[in-house]
Amino acid sequence: MKRSKLLTVVVLGLLLRPALAQPGLSETARQRVRQNFENVALDTLNHTVYYEQRLYRNPFIGLAEMRQVLDDRRIKAFVPMIQGVPVGRYMLNSSLDMEPLSEDERKSYYQQSPFRWQNYKFDFWIQPVFAAIFGNRERPVQSNTSVLLQTQLYLFRGLVFNGGILFPITNHLDGRPQIIRPAPLFLNYFRAIGQSQFLSATAGTFYNDRYGINLQYRHMDLSSPWSFGLEAGLTGFYYYPRGGIYYTNLNELLLQADVAYRLPVPDLTLKLSGGQYLHNDRGVRFDFIRQFTNVEVGLYAMKTRNGATAGFNFAIPIPPGKILQGERARLRTGEEFRWEYTYSRGFSIGERYRVGYQLDQRLRQYHQNYLNRQYLQLR
Repeated sequence: MKRSKLLTVVVLGLLLRPALAQPGLSETARQRVRQNFENVALDTLNHTVYYEQRLYRNPFIGLAEMRQVLDDRRIKAFVPMIQGVPVGRYMLNSSLDMEPLSEDERKSYYQQSPFRWQNYKFDFWIQPVFAAIFGNRERPVQSNTSVLLQTQLYLFRGLVFNGGILFPITNHLDGRPQIIRPAPLFLNYFRAIGQSQFLSATAGTFYNDRYGINLQYRHMDLSSPWSFGLEAGLTGFYYYPRGGIYYTNLNELLLQADVAYRLPVPDLTLKLSGGQYLHNDRGVRFDFIRQFTNVEVGLYAMKTRNGATAGFNFAIPIPPGKILQGERARLRTGEEFRWEYTYSRGFSIGERYRVGYQLDQRLRQYHQNYLNRQYLQLR
């Protein structure tokens, strides 16, 4: 085995603690691991477990832990959920296989397991936020760093409210006051339509000083290499001066379409997107996205009416994850820290805002090939 592959297997094994090994945990330890999950429902007739986990960026860790703590060893199918909505059916045999769920299957689950907000913890997490410009001669790094204490309230199936408080750390990027203020406050609705269609709708205040509405649609078979999506948003500018809030009208239109193709080896996604960005800028963008076990790294290039640029981005889990946890409440770090660097600054080239999540980023974590690669490395 090559050294790089051996290192990957060792690191993944440590991260899973080894979660695929069925026996060996005491009942006390099993109970602690069960607390990582929310909204768990067993379908003994179809040997299926439905569950949610908000601790791990990598869904395979949650799947493996769920397999470890199940009392019913007849369970063969695992259905992770996002905001109470089933994503797909995953089966662990000689390989990890994924089957899409039909609309009828989701409706059957909804009837058997009505939504109850009591199935979720009072969940709080710490999220760092960092923005920076490099290259100034007098100050090589101009940055704005903050820490957010956030929470998420489940209102009904698919619909959540995100809110929190922002604590400023440093700001050498602009002249805005260093005051404690609200973090982005928004409603998000997630829905699965049929077997391979997903919708995300968000309204409220977003990151990057924008507020308004955002709609995302994605057609994505989680066992197929092809996917495509649409996105539309109408936003205005806002920020918090001392003693109030400043905002403009909803006057910025964002319209995007994309198509992506996933190479099974080495978990590389090629994505072509284009449309209208902020500031009435229009153009195209090409992304190379590489998924590692717990980290994602991307390179991109774009050309718009305002110019051309390139850059990179990455997403990493935030240690230590779980800080304090009980039956009804939890304090943790956020699932991931995502950051993007753009070579050209100050020209408004392909600028956009960030909502709670991008639909394609969230869904590709559940792709069969990505999860199966991890499963096979530990067998």
